[in-house]
Amino acid sequence: MSAAALSAALQPHRYLWPRDDLAATGWKRTTGGMWQRRLPESDAAVAADSRWPALFPSPVCLVTAAHGAAMVLERVVGPSIVNRFPYVLALSFCVEPLSDRHYARRAFTTVLEAGGGAAVQLLPPGPALDRALAAIETTPERETSARLTRSGLATRRALTSAAPVFTDAYLVYEGRLVRPGRDFEGQPIYPQPWLDVGSHRVYFLEVTAIQLRRDIAEGRSQIRWRSLPAWSPAAVTRAAPRTKAAGPGAGYQKPYTPHYAFPSAGTIAFEADELADGMAVKRLPSEKADQVEVDNDRARWPCFFPSSVGMITTWAADGRPNLMPCGSTTVLSRQPLVIAPCVGYAAINERYAPRLTLELIRKNRAFGCGVPFIGERIVEAIKYAGNVSWQAAGDKVAQAGLVVARGGPAPVLTDLPVHFDCEVVDEVRLGTHVMFLGAVRRIRVRRDVSAANPLEWCPWADVRPVDG
Repeated sequence: MSAAALSAALQPHRYLWPRDDLAATGWKRTTGGMWQRRLPESDAAVAADSRWPALFPSPVCLVTAAHGAAMVLERVVGPSIVNRFPYVLALSFCVEPLSDRHYARRAFTTVLEAGGGAAVQLLPPGPALDRALAAIETTPERETSARLTRSGLATRRALTSAAPVFTDAYLVYEGRLVRPGRDFEGQPIYPQPWLDVGSHRVYFLEVTAIQLRRDIAEGRSQIRWRSLPAWSPAAVTRAAPRTKAAGPGAGYQKPYTPHYAFPSAGTIAFEADELADGMAVKRLPSEKADQVEVDNDRARWPCFFPSSVGMITTWAADGRPNLMPCGSTTVLSRQPLVIAPCVGYAAINERYAPRLTLELIRKNRAFGCGVPFIGERIVEAIKYAGNVSWQAAGDKVAQAGLVVARGGPAPVLTDLPVHFDCEVVDEVRLGTHVMFLGAVRRIRVRRDVSAANPLEWCPWADVRPVDG
């Protein structure tokens, strides 16, 4: 098995894009040979086919909520950690009827809003996950309260809310709808716990507790997550060699690998407060000031949460391209298609500090989002760009070994298979990060991306014994 290959357990869940010939699905060739598609689409076009027009690699989770006797279950694409202090998770639900695929989840969201809490859960690939997904797929949304029973899976009550938790889950993030507060600069945040973005409503959940299966917390098993899609470019372009002066400095260096194993030597240990029901449990303080970790390593996410990387690009005033790999990037809405990177603005430490990208996006009112893939050069570029400032690198993108195409609202990294041109339509302060809402105006795809040479993505992680 190659380094990029999926395990046998994940094979049934892999997703290939594109599946159809691009020319036959509304894509046009540019003069440079790339495929191009302009957005927004008409409501009629979305109703006919509401699949995302191009791949952005998003994880998938199961979410439960409860209020009174009602207990509900839903599948959510693109859950994302969007803020560090407080520790906030964003979930996006369709609330406007677009198509048979994208229908209003009002039965679920009504219970979520009334109950005020939810449990975001990950199950290992296998029969339990299959049964949960089948119950969701075959039960109409108006009967969402019947899905748990129809799955036939055992549940228990969450520790900090009434939400049901699958006993088969290996990881559970419990959260409450976030409350109004102020950030470290005294500015108001979260006037309400959700945000309406086009066809979707985005809920902000402050994490109250994390449950991790005990054998994983103790290092006897590992979560294995492939955080980038696999793809094979037909041609490779190279930028100028990196100069010695532009290399990473001696300060704190963020690690990165697309083949993530938790726990491992490259991760922090899960610091449990208690054991319950075969799970190690970490409870998060109710006040954000009590959550803050100034130490760079301790400030990392306290446990695994699946995320991919968006390669966020912007132009500087002097015409140089800027690049920021962003692990908190997700798709929030289908109509219009909205991509949201979360960029740090609070001065906590070297890991969480104000980013030049923040001001460049604000000034330009636009950004690009490229989709990276598993490849040695691309992974090295992510590590380099994530650890070197634009000011120190000179031409950061070239020093990262990547090539830029000009002429658009944001730099296009031609080494990457998919690029989204996004117009900023709003921004939201979250505490330590700003969420930019980028409405996609154009998608560009390399000519060597095709149904015969697709990107391969899997939205689930695997769990294996360490010696397995």
